[in-house]
Amino acid sequence: MENSNQKWIEQPLSKIVTGLAVLFALVAAISLPSFVENFFLADAVMIGGKRYDINDVKKTSPVAFSKFQTEYQSLVKNTLSEFAQDKLFELVAKEKNIKPSEVLSQGFVATEPSNEEIQAVYTQYKPQFGGKSLAEVRDQIIKVLKNQQEQQHNQGVYKEIVTKYPVEFKLREIEQVRVSVETKGNPSTGKEGAKITIIEFSDFECPFCKRSQDVNRRLREKYKDDIQWVFRDFPLPFHENAMYAHMAANCSIPQNKYWDVFQVLFENSGNLSPGNVDYLVTKAGLNAEKYQACMKDKKKLQAEIDSDIEDGQKVGVNGTPAFFINGIFVSGALPFENFDEIIQKELNK
Repeated sequence: MENSNQKWIEQPLSKIVTGLAVLFALVAAISLPSFVENFFLADAVMIGGKRYDINDVKKTSPVAFSKFQTEYQSLVKNTLSEFAQDKLFELVAKEKNIKPSEVLSQGFVATEPSNEEIQAVYTQYKPQFGGKSLAEVRDQIIKVLKNQQEQQHNQGVYKEIVTKYPVEFKLREIEQVRVSVETKGNPSTGKEGAKITIIEFSDFECPFCKRSQDVNRRLREKYKDDIQWVFRDFPLPFHENAMYAHMAANCSIPQNKYWDVFQVLFENSGNLSPGNVDYLVTKAGLNAEKYQACMKDKKKLQAEIDSDIEDGQKVGVNGTPAFFINGIFVSGALPFENFDEIIQKELNK
């Protein structure tokens, strides 16, 4: 989610370790539902001498409660994943008579990226290099490409390990809180009236939103007519070019070119100056005269966008991207599997 600085290219995820020993002792001692009830109800806030706990949040702010539930389960799963990974490495290390720390590195040697690969990365991320030449960032690009090689190698090793030693998570079902979110005639793709409606609040200039588009595309390709995907504007105030880009996208609707413009704006998310946006939308097929005429009525365009922002804030959106899957709030650019799990459950009802 857009709330911190993002590096120019995704780096390998660091390990997540948060009170592992304590958490596991608790989980082993009592059931997870009881743990949640007893542990979190012990936390409270006193307001004017009156005590409030998580049950009060659930009653008065269902969106905040839903977000808490989702993030808590994600933390538990990440912690269990870390524990499982360590155990798997111990098993493999014992088999091969090596140290657990050598399980991933064994047999891996990074190869030097080709000039073509280096040039391709530089071209793709050039706007984010701040005007630096290829020579100035070459070593940085090589390092990132080698990191990607290492990631691919590690993924292959993980796949082999879990094939031999299957890992299955046993997590409690969290209580899903549904929020009523209207589409209000905003641009959509997919079958109207589909069993799954996903409403996305997003920002064309947000790097996390851009990253989420690959997952969104995979979901639409997998589920096709089972999903109606609705896009609602949520340009963040600290993205100076976002509002203009969203206005431009809205001006593509009368010309039936919204999704063409949508794609080209996200592809160029790091370079959305007004001049470049004007160029990009005409490149995407908009009639220049009709587009310019539409863009003159900025008051009307901003009113529509502000309406989306206001509606999003009412249902708990405070950053981007944010999604509502049949009213279930999902916050941030999460992996494909997180969305897929919710969609599968909704389809199987």
